[in-house]
Amino acid sequence: MTQLECKFKSGIAVFCLALMTLVFAGNAWADMSADALEQEALRERVASMDERLSLLERFKWFGDFRLRYEGKDRDGTNITTNDADGNMDTQRTRIRFRLGAKVHLYDDMDFKFRLSTGGNVATSGNQTLDNTSGQKTVDINLAYLEWRPDPFVFLGGKFGVPFWKSEVVWDSDVTMEGIAEKFVKEFGANTKLALTFAQTVVEETDRVNPNGAVGPADDLWLASYQAMLEQKTDLGKFKVAIAFYDYQNVKGANITNENGNGIDQKNSHVNARDELTTNMRILDVMGEWGLNFMGKPLNLFAEYAQNTDADAPAGNGQLAQDLDTAWQAGFKYGKVKKFLDYEIKAMYRVVQQDAVFYAFADSDFHDGGVNSKGWELGAKVGLRPGLYLDVTHWITEAERGPKYDMTMTQLDLIAKF
Repeated sequence: MTQLECKFKSGIAVFCLALMTLVFAGNAWADMSADALEQEALRERVASMDERLSLLERFKWFGDFRLRYEGKDRDGTNITTNDADGNMDTQRTRIRFRLGAKVHLYDDMDFKFRLSTGGNVATSGNQTLDNTSGQKTVDINLAYLEWRPDPFVFLGGKFGVPFWKSEVVWDSDVTMEGIAEKFVKEFGANTKLALTFAQTVVEETDRVNPNGAVGPADDLWLASYQAMLEQKTDLGKFKVAIAFYDYQNVKGANITNENGNGIDQKNSHVNARDELTTNMRILDVMGEWGLNFMGKPLNLFAEYAQNTDADAPAGNGQLAQDLDTAWQAGFKYGKVKKFLDYEIKAMYRVVQQDAVFYAFADSDFHDGGVNSKGWELGAKVGLRPGLYLDVTHWITEAERGPKYDMTMTQLDLIAKF
């Protein structure tokens, strides 16, 4: 073989070796690219899942369900203008279901919403089990933003009553609509001050004018103010508050969601149009003293409310002059957290006709509204954490006017989650 042939064959061998090297390397590179693409896709899926989990972690769900038996015993000699059921007793089963969530938006801001049974009724989430097993309605009960630039809190939308309160003035189911501002300051470990203000809408509708013509009128709204002080001492914990609820343009207003079984359980009004004839500027003073007694919390409480501008003229739906005062006093002992924990309570209450705004007052005491007095007795026992049995019994009568005596018992099974 000549030297030229040897060089030629050696060149071919080198070329083939280089070609094979490129082929194998290309396959390896191809395999590496596929692995890299698969890993990149996996990273994207994990990142997407993390983003979804992060979004879900912003939601904190809460809710409750109440199954209720309710029995009312009306006196057979009641005047039927207030006893709309003609003195007949009532027994019924009712439910209340509420489900909501708090959505954490920023370190100092949350959005909160809740859906509830009850329909378009401000003072109740109950749905009676009737109507041939008809469907039950669910509506928006809460929907608001909460901004907390310490030491302030701002609320806007439809929110729970932000004041320390009792059902003399505010039924426990009422939610306010508008804006509220709160300042909270602690002075050491034993003293706390809270100042709360709210500007809320009550009615925004055309109303019937005194001459009977329908036309635009000023909206009914509420300006509210409360100062509350808590103080811990060696003698127990003291809590006091003073509030002023100033209803604007309430005189002459027609109320959409009325509260109270009979005409005498409304504020003074023109019967033909349910048009209020009194102003509402309510001064509300509350106090509570709490301490441990025999290993359980004992709370004694009292409240006095007065409509400082009750000015309804005589006649129409007014029962008498100067019916501008409400008060209650009572106690609560025990607290329910777990199985066989118990709580008992008792109080006596008087609510005169024009003392408080009847549409927002307790819807259970004496069938709701105003012009009532009597006893409320109750007991609660824990069945499991978040599950308890609650029984309440009322013995009430009309504070003034035609006779309307009744007793009512509610037995509730309540689950919170």
